[in-house]
Amino acid sequence: MTAKELERSYLSLRCWLQRVVLPSAAVLTAALIVFKRVTSDPSVLNHNAVIVGFFILYFVLVRGGHLIMIRSLHNEMMRKYKEAYKDRLAAIPRDRLRRHNLGFTLARIKRDLITEYGVK
Repeated sequence: MTAKELERSYLSLRCWLQRVVLPSAAVLTAALIVFKRVTSDPSVLNHNAVIVGFFILYFVLVRGGHLIMIRSLHNEMMRKYKEAYKDRLAAIPRDRLRRHNLGFTLARIKRDLITEYGVK
């Protein structure tokens, strides 16, 4: 995998919107429709909507923060260890580089680069 491919497929704003924000909005909409059909009391509906909305917003913001941390790690390694990082990134099999372990994979690469090249 190349650095450009990584940025486009995993670390872009479009990817975050498609994989986190849109599904979260769909879940929130479905939950509100279910709440509306289950109860007719407006105060119960409001309380349930606030609770579900809070947790969905929390999830979206945490995932966004996670994406920002991974992007900064990627940018730092591109700046400090450009060629070695590109070589290590190309050596990773595609099945190991999934979205849920992307941060761990990049952290492992950084650890290996630091031990190989020393602290920069």
